[in-house]
Amino acid sequence: MNFAIILAAGRGQRFGGLKQFLMVNKKPLIYYSIVKFNRSPFVDKIILVTLQEKINYLKMLASKYQLNKTQAVIAGGKERQDSVYNALKLLPDNGYVAIHDAVRPLVSLSLIKKGFLLVKKHRACIPVLPIYDTVKEVKNHRVIKTLERSQLYYVQTPQFFEIALLKKAYAHAYKQNIYQTDDAGIVEFLGTPVFTFEGEKTNIKITEKNDLIIIKKLCQKELQ
Repeated sequence: MNFAIILAAGRGQRFGGLKQFLMVNKKPLIYYSIVKFNRSPFVDKIILVTLQEKINYLKMLASKYQLNKTQAVIAGGKERQDSVYNALKLLPDNGYVAIHDAVRPLVSLSLIKKGFLLVKKHRACIPVLPIYDTVKEVKNHRVIKTLERSQLYYVQTPQFFEIALLKKAYAHAYKQNIYQTDDAGIVEFLGTPVFTFEGEKTNIKITEKNDLIIIKKLCQKELQ
């Protein structure tokens, strides 16, 4: 089976609020991610990870909009990694999982399809986009060095994994007291190669309030 874990447990401290629940065209932002995975024929079950106080709200949302692939709505942990681990405990050892951030509302059906097809071959794969700007390492407002941009990429979600592999990687990371900012980093720490494939420029992550201007226009098209 193919599962999706959608993460919506962040408190958005840098953003200044719970951006995953902002109303965009009369629907909460997280709706757009859930509905896309719910529509995908490559997804069997969805687990939503959120704040304790938002569990009932998301259950209501899933019921209202007939997001019937939603298997469970659970509370997240202290860090992103802990939230993913809470959801992994609900999954069987066999099958595959896509892990997605709710603040990327424009994930496409084609990207979901591509990821699930590739993960069966590679066990771990993530969507990336090349960096075209010059990138410099800076410390205390001084340039340390210029990085070779031809080998640098932006990483997106969803990230796709063989469930058994990801569970093994998480167990290893916790044993070594290692925390990473994404799930691919957990698998990399285990020593397992992570395959990359081309992401999508429209798969935008909301980080600043100005991003909402673009998102609102694009999400309007999603409703049509």
